[in-house]
Amino acid sequence: MNEKQAKGRRTLILISLIFALPIAVAMYMYYSDTAVPVSSTVKGDLIYPPRPLPEETFLKVWSLVVVADEQCDSTCLRSLEHIRQIRLSLGPKMTRMQTIFLPGAATAIRPKLSNEHPKLIVVQPENSTSIRELIGNFENGEVFMVDPLGNLMMSYPASTSMGDIREDVAHLLKLSGIG
Repeated sequence: MNEKQAKGRRTLILISLIFALPIAVAMYMYYSDTAVPVSSTVKGDLIYPPRPLPEETFLKVWSLVVVADEQCDSTCLRSLEHIRQIRLSLGPKMTRMQTIFLPGAATAIRPKLSNEHPKLIVVQPENSTSIRELIGNFENGEVFMVDPLGNLMMSYPASTSMGDIREDVAHLLKLSGIG
């Protein structure tokens, strides 16, 4: 083999490596789990595995749900206001989101609530018992997200900022083809 052929082969091998090396590195990282992200951009707590809810109310659209203890205090009322504002801030996509309130058995539902939150769905306390059992422990005014298939999938403590929940909702609606 002469010098010209040897140089041609080295060039061919070098060009092949330029294309094959990134693919090999990507496959190594994918199969060895060395590139697992340390943090997430999701602001809420993922409920894994998602819990299917028995109510028909939660089907077909995304739902933001506020759960109250026996009394809907100022924290609970603030959460209700936040989910209303989040839904309104979605603009044309607001039809893909509904807001739901799960009051406790002794929660006095204020008559003004329906005026302040005209699109709020209030589940009667006697119908919310099975949903509360599936949710488990919660704090007063905690916000939960339910997907269009009726699965309880995320929770946000009552202290979570409206902007953080709004960011997650917008991201989900952008990526989701359902609901």
